[in-house]
Amino acid sequence: MKKVRVVNKKKLSTMIVGVVTIAIVVVCVFLYVSRPTEIDKLSQSYLDTVDVEKLQKKVETSFDGSYRLSDYLVYGETLSLYKDEYGTKKMDKMQGNNIVLRNVMNDAITSFTFNGKVDSGIDLGSLKEGIYELYTYDHYEKERIYFDDAFKAKTITTMRRNKKVKDITFVADKEALKEYDIHLKKNYTFIIVTKHIPKSNVYDVVIDPCGNAMNYISNTVDYGASTSILDEPTSSMEFAKKLKKELEEKYDDSYEEYINILGKENETPGYYGADGRPARGYKAKAKLYIALGASYDENVDAPYMMASPYTNSGLANTISYYMDQSGLTLYAARTNSTQENGVLYDSFAEDEKGEVKKYELYPQLRETGGRATYTGVYGDEMRNAKYKDAYGMYGLYFSYASAMNSQSVAYFNDNTDAIAKTLVKGIVRYFEI
Repeated sequence: MKKVRVVNKKKLSTMIVGVVTIAIVVVCVFLYVSRPTEIDKLSQSYLDTVDVEKLQKKVETSFDGSYRLSDYLVYGETLSLYKDEYGTKKMDKMQGNNIVLRNVMNDAITSFTFNGKVDSGIDLGSLKEGIYELYTYDHYEKERIYFDDAFKAKTITTMRRNKKVKDITFVADKEALKEYDIHLKKNYTFIIVTKHIPKSNVYDVVIDPCGNAMNYISNTVDYGASTSILDEPTSSMEFAKKLKKELEEKYDDSYEEYINILGKENETPGYYGADGRPARGYKAKAKLYIALGASYDENVDAPYMMASPYTNSGLANTISYYMDQSGLTLYAARTNSTQENGVLYDSFAEDEKGEVKKYELYPQLRETGGRATYTGVYGDEMRNAKYKDAYGMYGLYFSYASAMNSQSVAYFNDNTDAIAKTLVKGIVRYFEI
């Protein structure tokens, strides 16, 4: 007769607890290992993590008042909206209007005023993660912004802040949220903001050390302002390296590179074509393009800055302010009373009859601002036609000295470090990075 083994109840209970504990640990380890990492989140949108039921309740599917727009563009980190096609009228009906953004999930309101300049629209870099509805006011009546034709704009990536960037999706489509069973009355506009770690090969800043620019038509090199007291290619490259170092110290970023000098020693890229300096900036998806050059004007006795006339010259004004606060001297000139000392607008080209055209003269500003500054459509040269509809980089031309003025050269040489530090301070403060 077989013996029946009797298992102690206390021992059995202990075994069960042990097995359950091990199972829980295994599950927890699995969940921890399989959790979304920062790399995984690169492919996610804010909408992938949203509370769908709450989203359905919060989105306004219709609105009594509506305001039709026809166009938009991006310059640096600014999204500008237009009633008419950009460039068709001197004064767009959106000029002076408030653009109101409502964060759908928490009802937070953000407002921007558009004054007609391409750096005065919606400051994308300041937006918190979320989904936003867009409104404006027409004769004091709040109206929902929409477009006749549906679209989803190319993703906009902001500059690095606290080692993170934001991907911005701008969309106008009545079926933009259909997968969440939300159907809109019109092609209402939304801005979707998603925060994540920076992607590789997406830069914040590109630096153009002027001089040694190839003219692809004549196949000759424009060496720039080179005299016995200053060689522009050499001085510009040295200053570019110093500026890059100062920016890196301010960023203290451990991810991929984010500041690029557009060229190497003795390299001669020009301003047009697939390998030109603007093209390199566009390929890097840079938000800021800084050109460092020297002047031939013997009357220039100190540094100055040049901005696109399509902007408010806000960045240059900020830099000028901090230059003054630091006791540094800028060339005593300005284009108008809205600008700080040492800040000028680029001039416009004229045709054979002397009529002013819409194209500014400096390729460092005209060819880098994408559609906002009419990239790729001016002149008979080899054009940057590929980038005529591109998102624009915020352009700044910093003239650090005159190669024809020994006083100017001496001042730059004596204050190079301070000028570089203060230039970076102005950039950091303006973009709040």
